[in-house]
Amino acid sequence: MAQILVMGHLNPDNDAIMSAYTFAQLKNMTDSENEYKAVRLGPLPAESAMIFEENGLTPPELIDHVEEGQKVILTDHNELGQAVKGIENAEVIEVIDHHRIADLSTAAPITFINMPWGSTCTVVAHLYDYYGIALDKATASCLLSAMLTDTVILKSPTATDIDRKTVEKLAGIIGEDYTKFGMRVFKSRGGDDDVTAEEICTRDSKEFNFGGKKVWIAQYETIDLEGLRARTAEITGEVQKIQKEKGYDAALMLLTDILVEGSDFIAAGDVAFIEDAFGISFAEGPVWMPGVLSRKKQVAAKLIEYAG
Repeated sequence: MAQILVMGHLNPDNDAIMSAYTFAQLKNMTDSENEYKAVRLGPLPAESAMIFEENGLTPPELIDHVEEGQKVILTDHNELGQAVKGIENAEVIEVIDHHRIADLSTAAPITFINMPWGSTCTVVAHLYDYYGIALDKATASCLLSAMLTDTVILKSPTATDIDRKTVEKLAGIIGEDYTKFGMRVFKSRGGDDDVTAEEICTRDSKEFNFGGKKVWIAQYETIDLEGLRARTAEITGEVQKIQKEKGYDAALMLLTDILVEGSDFIAAGDVAFIEDAFGISFAEGPVWMPGVLSRKKQVAAKLIEYAG
């Protein structure tokens, strides 16, 4: 019996953690010939920790690399820059995702499920339905928490009718109003004053390639952007540090207010193409972008289109 590792992306957000965890569960219920183990590639988000603790679940183990020949399943990503160290020598056997299809290639055909929905956990929830496996309250809580963080409680433009219907279904299973549950999940992250600038910038960050430019984009969601703005200089310094030390052509930080529904853009490095793509200027410092809630659909997609 082979052990197959199931993992989300580096610097995991709630969707990366929960999609790996719940999909590994599903695989263990549908494949008796292998053992599937969920792992994570970074710190456990506070909201993930809360859901695991409330439901008496053991979080995925932390790893920093995979050995040559290790069989892996990727969830919530398919870009090599977001994958585990050693991925080039591992055997990717399956991908479950909701992002653009990027630079991953395999030697043999694999199962690759990629749906244009608001969360990878929406995809996983539907795979439970596909296999006819009823969701228990704990699994439903894991899936719902990730769907609500990834779609900003269904406010994000990435949220689809499929997401909305699935959220309603899962909320019924756990017996909570999804909006109240979502706010509780977001509030579990704690106050912004308790979070260091480094944590703000690395809690949810991803590496992209736009027309040959290596770009780091991070997002931090808050319910009190005005309070966080008092730390703009500190956060800007951290963004500049990451851009220089990691060798990125550009770095872009999104400070997203989920209540006001918009984001402050803080950038460093070669920002000209970002300015051109969005028709903005960083000459005066951070730029407020009303209505921007989604890194995937409203930021990365626009930069991909601009880069051609």
